[in-house]
Amino acid sequence: MKDEQKRRGRIIETVVNRFLENAEPVSSAYVCDHCGLGLCPATIRSIMKDLEEEGFLIKPHTSAGRVPTVKCYRYYVRYLMPHIDLDVTDLTAVQHIREYMLLEHDADMFMNHVASALSEITDLIGVVMSPLFERAIFDRLEIVPLASTTRYIIIVSLKSGIVKTINITVNQLIPRWKVEETARLLTSRLSGLTVGEIKNSIGRRLQGVSGGDRNLLDVILTRSDFIFGFSEDRGVHVAGLSRLLSHIDFAGTMDYSLRLADLFENKLEIAEAIRNSVPNREDVSIHIGGRVPWGPYPPLSLVSAVYRSGNAEGAIAVIGPARVHYPRLYAIVKYAASVTSHYFSS
Repeated sequence: MKDEQKRRGRIIETVVNRFLENAEPVSSAYVCDHCGLGLCPATIRSIMKDLEEEGFLIKPHTSAGRVPTVKCYRYYVRYLMPHIDLDVTDLTAVQHIREYMLLEHDADMFMNHVASALSEITDLIGVVMSPLFERAIFDRLEIVPLASTTRYIIIVSLKSGIVKTINITVNQLIPRWKVEETARLLTSRLSGLTVGEIKNSIGRRLQGVSGGDRNLLDVILTRSDFIFGFSEDRGVHVAGLSRLLSHIDFAGTMDYSLRLADLFENKLEIAEAIRNSVPNREDVSIHIGGRVPWGPYPPLSLVSAVYRSGNAEGAIAVIGPARVHYPRLYAIVKYAASVTSHYFSS
């Protein structure tokens, strides 16, 4: 049984590797010549017919060879995929992200750059998700008066580097020193808490406080869900739709291209797919096909990796067709995630 499984695996590996190279159906003659099993052509044809009946291979035309199915790709990724190191070209390209990291102090700009770099390196869609905000650690809060008015800008900074600004209005002009004291008080009381903890307990934590401006504190308390609410959509950075649509696997599929464009606009759909693809917080996860719009022909693949920012986690990913070079993408995404983790930790 082990020998039979090994032979089937070797044939699957040969078909997948060849199809990844040229996107042409793979003939039994090619498999016979290149699988290295030393089997006769009739035996190879018989095994490939069995694999077709079991849903691993399909024959697009009567006289054509076979191509891998989603089931075949999943089997290849789980049991047969080799783990490779980045080649010099890919390593140099990903290292440019590290160089940019040393120059960029704005987290949103850095994540946009990583998404664009992933797209350029892979010729697919690149995605970077900010650390989950509910678990992100609060750093400080600043309050900036707007030129002799009763309007103020609240600036909330997280330790992950994410910054949010909100305009608020109070019913009276507050002395600058009172404004600054209020900001220091809030920073002192909330420092080190997660965003989720602040939203659930800010009222209790500010009960009976002395100092600061009571009117300003009340406005902040009333609007705390909004002030400390970070949209998941805001934290998803996506780049490279045009590269994916130009992929040969999508040629002549206008309706599907429109669905991909909708997906590109609906960042929450992408965020949900990435979260679902790494339920066990693995370093790298590969997800192929699935529910709409990931499943219809041609199906999409998602290669994602977790990066860490303190006790919060974000993710980076590439999205492409099912026919992608999985070992290469695995290596690229894994290394890019380590660079991103380093950015947030530093």
